[in-house]
Amino acid sequence: MSASVGPHGGPRPPTAPTSMPDLPDLSHLTEEERKIIMAVMVRQKEEEEKEEAMLKEDKPIQARTVHLLGKKPPAQNDIR
Repeated sequence: MSASVGPHGGPRPPTAPTSMPDLPDLSHLTEEERKIIMAVMVRQKEEEEKEEAMLKEDKPIQARTVHLLGKKPPAQNDIR
């Protein structure tokens, strides 16, 4: 397996921080394009973390029954 080579024969600098797994190959993009894509990916990760935190909140989700107009609620069988 050969190492990635930069424009002057030296090793190519990393295109993205190594803390983010599953990054696409951005080496064919300009520096500005890479920055834009990385900023979007960072925002996406932050949003996913916010969503995960909301789901982990101590407040349980309360279920409610919603009846559609014109429909009778289903009969409940009382077994005693």
